[in-house]
Amino acid sequence: MSALAVGAAVGALASEAAKRFSSSNLSTMTTTEGKNVGILAIDVYTPSTYISQSDLEEHSGIPKGKYTLGLGQEGLGFCGDAEDINSLALTVVHSLLEK
Repeated sequence: MSALAVGAAVGALASEAAKRFSSSNLSTMTTTEGKNVGILAIDVYTPSTYISQSDLEEHSGIPKGKYTLGLGQEGLGFCGDAEDINSLALTVVHSLLEK
């Protein structure tokens, strides 16, 4: 499995977790010492470069709507050659530390 596919899967899981945790009341969760516990912050990195799925369908010569209608995708994000999984993770950590 490629790093991009793993990153997309992790991003989707993190997004779903953020939705679930934001709807629950985390302030009621306490430890035995009475301190509040929970997720303090969450962030997701999405690459700024992408290709339109309709353009990709046309270029690949596959039937129109396979990606856009069949998979429900509008664009496919991808990382440049200067980015790897470590730089993606550090970008997210840097963003969290600045908040």
